[in-house]
Amino acid sequence: MADLHRYGIPGKRNANQKLRTCCRRLKDADIECRRRYCDFNALRPEMVVGFMAQCAPRGPTVGEMWDCASSRVDHTPCCRRQGVIDQCVVYCETTNGVPTDYLKYIVCLSQFDKIRFCFQEYLETHPNIDGDL
Repeated sequence: MADLHRYGIPGKRNANQKLRTCCRRLKDADIECRRRYCDFNALRPEMVVGFMAQCAPRGPTVGEMWDCASSRVDHTPCCRRQGVIDQCVVYCETTNGVPTDYLKYIVCLSQFDKIRFCFQEYLETHPNIDGDL
């Protein structure tokens, strides 16, 4: 029953369930990071630094989880509507994966809720990167 709540019913999943379903398939990503952070509620600005500190050294974990959250689509229009500042819009255009400029990343922490909103809004009405509804 817990799995049903966590991963949802195919075709009726919400954004968080689509994110978790995607992360569950990440065989090369660190399992502890997947369990702890593969949830839109866990990806709050105050937790992102911990996520990066814990998970960045663990192989492809951050990039693969970013792909699951972002769906590798261009969220720029949504980010603009949300008021994301210009220097952080790079985190909205996710077709090439996670940006690696970590200094800019620190500046953009204050914008992360807006960016996360766009990722989550997209997944509410679209399949995840693996095509799961």
